[in-house]
Amino acid sequence: MKKRQKTSKRVLTVMMAALVMANAYAQEEDVEMSEDLEAFTVVGHDEIREMREATMPISVISLTQLEGTATNINDALARTTGITVRNTGGVGSASRISVRGLEGKRMGIYIDEAAIGQLSDYMSLNDVPTDMIERIEIYKGIVPYRFGGSALGGAVNVVTKEYPPVYLDASYEIASFNTHKLNSAFKRNNKKTGLQFGLGGVLTYSDNSYEMELPNLDNRVVKRDHDRFKKAMVGGSLKATKWYFDEAKLELIYTATNAQIQGIDYDIREAYTHGQAGIGAITLKRDNFLFDGLDFDFSACYSYGQNGLYDAAKYRYDWDGNRYNAVSAYGGEQGNYASDSDNRTHDIVSKLNLNYLLNKNSTFNLNLYATQTRQKPENELMDLSFGYQTNFPSRMSSFTVGFSYDLTLFEGKFMSATTIKNFNFSSDTKVLEYTFINSPKDISLNRNYWGGSESLRYKITKRLLAKASFSSEVRIPTSEELVGNGYSILPATDLRPERCNGLNAGLLYHRNNKYGFIEIEGNFFLNELQDMIRYQADMIPCMARYANFGNVRTKGVELEFKGDVARALYLYANATYQDLRDKREHETGSSAPNPTYDMRMPNIPYLLANFGFELHKENLFGGKGQNSRLLVDASYIHEYFYDFEMSKYQERKIPTSLTFDAGVEHSFKRDTWTLSFKVKNLTDQKVYSDLNRPLPGRNVSFKVRYVMK
Repeated sequence: MKKRQKTSKRVLTVMMAALVMANAYAQEEDVEMSEDLEAFTVVGHDEIREMREATMPISVISLTQLEGTATNINDALARTTGITVRNTGGVGSASRISVRGLEGKRMGIYIDEAAIGQLSDYMSLNDVPTDMIERIEIYKGIVPYRFGGSALGGAVNVVTKEYPPVYLDASYEIASFNTHKLNSAFKRNNKKTGLQFGLGGVLTYSDNSYEMELPNLDNRVVKRDHDRFKKAMVGGSLKATKWYFDEAKLELIYTATNAQIQGIDYDIREAYTHGQAGIGAITLKRDNFLFDGLDFDFSACYSYGQNGLYDAAKYRYDWDGNRYNAVSAYGGEQGNYASDSDNRTHDIVSKLNLNYLLNKNSTFNLNLYATQTRQKPENELMDLSFGYQTNFPSRMSSFTVGFSYDLTLFEGKFMSATTIKNFNFSSDTKVLEYTFINSPKDISLNRNYWGGSESLRYKITKRLLAKASFSSEVRIPTSEELVGNGYSILPATDLRPERCNGLNAGLLYHRNNKYGFIEIEGNFFLNELQDMIRYQADMIPCMARYANFGNVRTKGVELEFKGDVARALYLYANATYQDLRDKREHETGSSAPNPTYDMRMPNIPYLLANFGFELHKENLFGGKGQNSRLLVDASYIHEYFYDFEMSKYQERKIPTSLTFDAGVEHSFKRDTWTLSFKVKNLTDQKVYSDLNRPLPGRNVSFKVRYVMK
């Protein structure tokens, strides 16, 4: 029977992005005595259970949760305790993942423990089809040392599936607003040579042509008619398992995107963004490297990409159809200048992880993580609009060294993980401090910081355990934050890295029953964020830059229940309260008192909850090898302010939302064929995640999937 908790797998090898091909996995079993000691049950002691019982706070989304009503990774994340996903529109729209109120670039985003933050212009988590995912790990507050890099809010790690020796997985989905998705993956394993070949691809298209209500224009209803999204990804892999290394893998990926820009305040008709990239990655792994107990894990990735904004329309339009000349003689619908940018980037990311098992109680880990980004932006139309060069080449590099010690005592009842890190980054570029003044300035930075974390876990009883953790982490600004993107984000090379001191304490109760399991968890968290980096509008229309905002304090609690309450019924419910407060005593860069001191931070939800259930039945319609599921999920987000709440009469709010999703799934011939029908936003509620950014109403999808193994 397919249930959400039965994902017992030990991941041995995984690859980046949605194009995944790998080996079989092993399962472990454990024996647990029942309460009355009159019988015993065999319990799958799966990897998810082991991760949940580790020292750091973590949530795990299993395989069958992903196969439920979720149509992409963001859908699945949005139902998880403490997680908020802020979308700006439909398929392919920009989104921000928030963990306990810390969002965006503070989050480490990984696919199979490989960071994709450097590749955010070309790849996102939603590019990975849910059919190809084994599980999603959400680390809260502390990022595992083996991941490397810098992050503050935590990390999201997508673990892709392990496939059998011969495997074909293909699916086609059609959905509302002329949305089409085609996914495929093929794998072949030659046992004699130990070579594994893989090939896969993803095609996505959507008109995103839903109706939207515009609060800024007296709630006028218009149809989105310039929001088309197209994306293609294709890739392959070659892996050897019988050479000197236990695993030697080469991966090649190509991705291309074209996205029209939908107007909200104005009726934009021509502007669009585009991008393409080629990515190559190698992975080398060997256990007992050089001597017994030392495990070697090395990976490196290089990408070459091109992206830009085209905005050269000679006229602008309002929603009444009135036509206006562009501000610049060279055109442009969005602002005061035209754009035809062609930005070239070179990104290199490498990671070395050495893990040494001294004995059954002590493990040491050394992690080296390095990145380098070179950008060469060109925008002839923008330069012509201003009358001089506005973008300049830049280079940014970072190097992080982490050392960790894991200790286990009292036959596994007590565990601790101690980590110290050193962060170093440098950047060189030439910038215009004020775009309207032609006086470029050379900028060169080199900075160094220390951080660390401590996490503890103790098993109070066989079913109840306590966790506590403390971290003092540093997040190095990204290349986009420091040097901009060449068309809409201006350089901000004086940015200081963010530092966050965080505390987490919680209890986890887990009990197996005759139907599966019951799990209850509660956590309290406290974060002090210093030199918070915020995205803010610039003096030039449609331009922005990042700036250090100041100090922010977060306090909150999480509660979650999930489990199999009957033979065919699985339930879950969770709630999060997160209170983010402005702790700047003075205005930024001034000695004047801060009028928003101790006020709740705007544009961030503070009260959210989720609920859902699954009914499952084998061979509901007779026959053999069939499985049917009915799934319902509900999500609640309480209203919150777009700006600081300076008055009780303030009206700029993102309204409360309560949405329901439902899905029906039927598989037959032992999961060879699967048919799915899903309805999102069942009651057709009006939903906004940001002011003036309406999300789709009710939409439906149908999907057929074929698996050969």
